[in-house]
Amino acid sequence: MVLTIFFVFQATSGPGESAETAAAPDAPANTQSRSPFITASADPTETAELGAEAPAVPADPTAAPAAPPVSAVADPSITDALGDPAAAAITSGWLPAGAPFVSAGPGSWHVVPGSTPTVGTGPTHSTYTVEVEDGIQTPEQDAAFAAEVDATLADPRSWIGGGQVSLSRIDSGDPDFRISLTSQLTIRSGDHCGFDVPLEASCFNGWADRVMINDARWVRGALSYGTDIASYRAYAINHEVGHALGNGHQPCTGSGQPAPVMMQQSWSVSNNDLSVLNPQLIPNDGAVCTANPYPFPAAVAAAPVTAAAG
Repeated sequence: MVLTIFFVFQATSGPGESAETAAAPDAPANTQSRSPFITASADPTETAELGAEAPAVPADPTAAPAAPPVSAVADPSITDALGDPAAAAITSGWLPAGAPFVSAGPGSWHVVPGSTPTVGTGPTHSTYTVEVEDGIQTPEQDAAFAAEVDATLADPRSWIGGGQVSLSRIDSGDPDFRISLTSQLTIRSGDHCGFDVPLEASCFNGWADRVMINDARWVRGALSYGTDIASYRAYAINHEVGHALGNGHQPCTGSGQPAPVMMQQSWSVSNNDLSVLNPQLIPNDGAVCTANPYPFPAAVAAAPVTAAAG
């Protein structure tokens, strides 16, 4: 939500976030120009509402399975993939319906040009690059992603707010970690985040020093954040960068409290839900937190940081 590598299977191995079911692969053309590979559709229930028969899913081994409904009906594909109904029962972890996204890229990334001055005054300084998987979006969207990353990490509510961390973005040389926007199916690879728990997730891959942000979540967010996609994105960045900085998962500390940023909020803000997957760390105590994207939420928000073109 720290050993050498943090995979998606957070129930036992710690610090990444796990993955969820995908949207329908037989989608119409992507109107957001999110580009040339497999495109996931918006909510497949919309077809039924229009009175048309839903198209059959082609037998494509690379295609993502259909998105589950938001209602609490277990998706058999989740149950089968996990081997028991544990993940299927965590309906709060399912990917919301919403805008289309490119499901699969080629597994290669490009660095988004730009750098920032150092933010924060902490003695532990880290550099990062911002990268995007090839072919999943436009250059303009690359720049927008990089700007959100920079603004999130420059916010005093983020990791610099504790007085121990300072950060700067570079676009050449060898960074301490890479922040990589990655397609849904690429991220599921065992070389990246894996898909042992089939709930859509991002992760920190310690083998590659790579913060991997799942584009499916970047586009659609999480049910715990409702329609507040911007706050969810800040959470995803802070959570995975938190792993890169050496932090592990945490449970909700009390009902009604802001969730720790290292809680697996993509899946749930309820301890009872997450305890199913990680009972050694998360107590089954009924505590339900409120969604919170920052490690130091009481700090004052920062002014925007502008990256210099590289």
